[in-house]
Amino acid sequence: MIDILLVNYNSTDYLLRCLDSLQDAFEGSSGVRIHIHDNASSDGIERIPSRFPHVDFTAYPENIGFAAAINRMILQTAGKYLILLNPDSFIVDRGFLRCIKYLEGNPDVGVLGPCIRDADGCLQHSARSFPTPLTALFGRTSFFSRCFPKNPITCKNLPSQLSDGDTPLDVDWVSGACMVVRRAAIVEVGLLDERFFMYWEDADWCRRMREKGWRVVYYPRAEVYHRGGGSSEKRRFRSDVAFHRSVYRLFEKYLHPSLSIVKPLVLGGLLLRLGLVTFSNLIHRKPVLEPGSDLGSEPIPKRDQRRGSGAKKRIKVVRVISRLNIGGPSIHVSLLTQWLDPRLFDVRLVVGRAACKEGDMGYLLRKNGFHPIELPQLQRPIRLWADLRALFRLYGLICRERPDILATHTAKAGTLARLAGILYNLGPGRCNGPVRMVHTFHGNVFEGYFNRFQSRMIIEAERLMARATDRIVAISSTQNRELAEKYRIAQAPRIETIELGFDLKPFLNGEGCRGGFKKRWGFSPDDRLIGMVGRLVSIKNHRMFFDAASRLLLNHPDLDFRLVVVGDGELRQSLEAYCRRVGLGERTLFCGWVREISEVYADLDLLALTSLNEGTPVSVIESMAAGVPVIATDVGGVRDLLGNPEPLSSISKKGFSLCERGLLCRKGDADGFAEGLAYLLRCEPREHALRVERARGFVKDRYSHQRLLRDMEHLYTSLAQRKSAAGIDKIADNGEFLYRMNHKKRKPV
Repeated sequence: MIDILLVNYNSTDYLLRCLDSLQDAFEGSSGVRIHIHDNASSDGIERIPSRFPHVDFTAYPENIGFAAAINRMILQTAGKYLILLNPDSFIVDRGFLRCIKYLEGNPDVGVLGPCIRDADGCLQHSARSFPTPLTALFGRTSFFSRCFPKNPITCKNLPSQLSDGDTPLDVDWVSGACMVVRRAAIVEVGLLDERFFMYWEDADWCRRMREKGWRVVYYPRAEVYHRGGGSSEKRRFRSDVAFHRSVYRLFEKYLHPSLSIVKPLVLGGLLLRLGLVTFSNLIHRKPVLEPGSDLGSEPIPKRDQRRGSGAKKRIKVVRVISRLNIGGPSIHVSLLTQWLDPRLFDVRLVVGRAACKEGDMGYLLRKNGFHPIELPQLQRPIRLWADLRALFRLYGLICRERPDILATHTAKAGTLARLAGILYNLGPGRCNGPVRMVHTFHGNVFEGYFNRFQSRMIIEAERLMARATDRIVAISSTQNRELAEKYRIAQAPRIETIELGFDLKPFLNGEGCRGGFKKRWGFSPDDRLIGMVGRLVSIKNHRMFFDAASRLLLNHPDLDFRLVVVGDGELRQSLEAYCRRVGLGERTLFCGWVREISEVYADLDLLALTSLNEGTPVSVIESMAAGVPVIATDVGGVRDLLGNPEPLSSISKKGFSLCERGLLCRKGDADGFAEGLAYLLRCEPREHALRVERARGFVKDRYSHQRLLRDMEHLYTSLAQRKSAAGIDKIADNGEFLYRMNHKKRKPV
């Protein structure tokens, strides 16, 4: 039997993901039990027992520390092997089973530590030698180790550096972030020393194991990804104090009595170091990852990719978006973060926080092991102090990452990140070649969001930003023309049209889930559903949708239909009240956000879009792929999707136009929209089928994610080559300058 022990303190979002990975790692295995001790967390810990009822969960009213919590769980379990695991860890394969098999074949091994990696696949050097005075200078994160990683002292302190990635090594101690311990060794050696509240209890335990004759082994054939600081970064100063206190206790515990005279000197040195670390943290604060996002946005590389040492340098892309709320930009960014060719691109994703009712599409990344770096200050509302903090945090991140490409999405993130990129190019970027900046307009906020003065200021700001942007990406031909001609954001040659791309298989093959949505929400199989999918915000103009439905009911009483509103947002309550006021309350379902959205489209008869402003609406693309007829207002890139009006229809007297792939209506025209709905509900099945098949074929060919990836990879590669060429030209210019200076100083013979 195997007992897995986890101690949680305000790392619940990380822990949820860790538990998901453990389920996959031990799927089909028997005799595995997970135990969680919570040290008085206040971040929604009640989610654990509700989502994982099979887990042995205990919540304590106070924080008793890591060692004490582990000891309590050890005493309450009986497994032959114990796995100590931090909640901000992620298991990528079934490596723990290999660890157990190795322990079964080597009964003298008391503690086994797997290979632990950072988010980007770099070693955390979890196997180490016992600390000495030189550890401070040649430790895992010290200056000398970073600058000279292969020096003999660092290699001795960090034996995992010398590992071939396959052969187990006997070491002094392994990190308690993840270790597998034999219960028989614990019975002989004893529990963790609870005087270590947190940190260094693992080194002490391993030392006592070795003193009793048990081997401590570093086992690189099993791998774990570890975020590091999942809870401690939220209490940075308290964590630093605990670290230095534990260092002193370890030193004092093993100090020979004859050397007690050096205690004040060591204590003073540690206090000095604590002050320096605190000061450094205030200046160079690391971005805090999104809760549950402990692995950053770097894809977990395959084993053979990680070991490659002669691989060509990849193009580093830092991508920034204001938030991963439900909508097209989040889907677009998720695809580009995960599926750019990992042999060519090294991607980081930086995000702000979505509002509570906007919905969160971070699951698109998390389910595949990709997790963004979160900047909490990066939020949609304009707040001067928070925006300044976000700007400096972005600048610090760019200085650390030194990307080749800075790709930005949405207005707020685009402005702040490009300002940070400009500061970088004026400073350290000049030495490493300037970062190339690409901004994608997924729509615009120039109309319908702000008053006239604010809109004008935003347009002027975008024009200024565009001057420092290498490429502006428009997601439709119509948007390209608007940016170049209507708003004059930039000249046409600098604007590139790259249409959106999606994984459309769930929608193209949605017949298998037909009827599921109707059954779940109590609809009859014969009910005709008119749906609208999107955020419940003013720009989507849901009131026009209800006004049109009310007129449809009044003018065409023989038509029976139901309305389905998918989405959530700040206007939900007022829209529900308005719906009742116009007599549609009993006909309308507000179902909130639905994750398996393909099931909704499978049961819709029509999709409506009444927006005042759009880029390229994802709901229209999804419904076209699912074979659902579309009626939409003629805004943004909608006409690029539905096609131009058919020659004989033009703008009909009834207020709608028949297009190649759907129906178009004027913006704000509820009467025309109602007549368009009536036309589609009465439409002959043959005419329906023809228009639907044209729409399915169009989006299948035009909006595939493979095409999007090819286009973006080409754009990024060409910009990175320009950067390299700029660097070479700069070196050449400097060389010519030095040549001239040297020859100028020479005197003729």
